[in-house]
Amino acid sequence: MDDLRALLAIVIFFFSSYLVYDLIANGFSWSVLVACIIGFWIVHFIWPKNQSQESSWYDFLEIVIDLPYQAVAFSLRSVSRLVRGSDGDIGIDL
Repeated sequence: MDDLRALLAIVIFFFSSYLVYDLIANGFSWSVLVACIIGFWIVHFIWPKNQSQESSWYDFLEIVIDLPYQAVAFSLRSVSRLVRGSDGDIGIDL
């Protein structure tokens, strides 16, 4: 069952990666961007977390598959910290 989940996650990952290419090649579209982000989000949750077999290529594949999700999550957390931490002041203390 874990192999089927991994295969499905890889297929969705490649489809989402194609959507990133489509954004660059054919111009920006909000629907394509949302579909791409949702695809990477689904891949993050579909990928099996606990593996009975330990192999280095499987671990490497997990890092590559999860990298776009982690990048988007990091950027959204950074933006929310900036917005939450700002109080409208310039912040110069003399």
